[in-house]
Amino acid sequence: MTEIARIETATVQLPLPAPLRLGAMTVTRREYTAVRVTDADGVSGITYCLSREAPMAEIVERLVAGHAIGADVDDPASTWERMLRGSAIVGRVGLVRRAIGLVDIALWDVAARRAGVPLWRMLGTGDAPRDAMLVAAYPSAPRSPREVADEVLGQATGWSQVKISRMPEPAYMRELLGLLRDELPAETGLVVDVGFGWRDAEEALAEIAQWGDPRLAWLEDPLLPEDAEGCARIRRESGLRVSVGDEVTDPAVLQALVEHEAVDVLRLDVVAIGGVTPAREVIAWASERCVPVSGHVYPEVTAHLGIGVETFARGANPYDPAPSFIVGGPSFEGLVRPTDAVGLGFTLDPAVFAFDTVERG
Repeated sequence: MTEIARIETATVQLPLPAPLRLGAMTVTRREYTAVRVTDADGVSGITYCLSREAPMAEIVERLVAGHAIGADVDDPASTWERMLRGSAIVGRVGLVRRAIGLVDIALWDVAARRAGVPLWRMLGTGDAPRDAMLVAAYPSAPRSPREVADEVLGQATGWSQVKISRMPEPAYMRELLGLLRDELPAETGLVVDVGFGWRDAEEALAEIAQWGDPRLAWLEDPLLPEDAEGCARIRRESGLRVSVGDEVTDPAVLQALVEHEAVDVLRLDVVAIGGVTPAREVIAWASERCVPVSGHVYPEVTAHLGIGVETFARGANPYDPAPSFIVGGPSFEGLVRPTDAVGLGFTLDPAVFAFDTVERG
């Protein structure tokens, strides 16, 4: 058995050129936490996440890493169970589960690198191109609907879906959605991300009624994901396809959404749900019920899972600077194809992340 010898963390804050409004939140910078796991043979695996201003590195170091160090590096699923049980006293969902997810993803990277194969091959998901959604625009009051529509249209060709965030002004949304309905390529679906911005189904339905005929691929995260009945009502009474699941850390919440017929597409955050190990179980469970799964951000990881992939623009990006520190990874050409490189197939720019270390004592 080869043991996990060292776990390192690093956090970086990168400013955004302009504030973003996401549901009830305003974001002025992006903070990322990275984890690197190294085995006794010196093979390393990495991953990263949006920290959302939470102390992710400290949680990994203080509550999770000690339960993984010394475990069998070639058995990520057993190590995941060990981390979950070892940290159970402080919580099995929420931030602790995110921290477990970071370590778990890096462990799968190590395991696939040791096997000399890309992770998708180890997982058996194949390398066929994945449907992909481009996060294309965040409307804001200083910008007209025409300006935002032009931003989306300038990027839309070839993508399965493009996504915009909801602007909480119905007249603005009606004009913007009308422009995109009429001018988007026929093969490109439009997604509107509400970011849990409505309090209840009543408020949601009243606002949706003012949007006209948006013809969405789906409406994303209209309510908090725990409100499965409210999401089901929106789906039933609006006639829109609904997708929910971003940031969920408890698989039972995702299962309830499906069981209440609240979603047409289940959203899955591979870090939040606890890593590749539990994500595989959620995906298999949803597949048995014929519910498609769409990954929330982290395309370098979700491309290996065989589900829909979400990404930001890979060049100069006003919304998410992660592509500026990702080296390698999948190819983005409308559809997303996972890389043939071993493991996850990407690294992080060492000029951006300076790692702190937790080693076996």
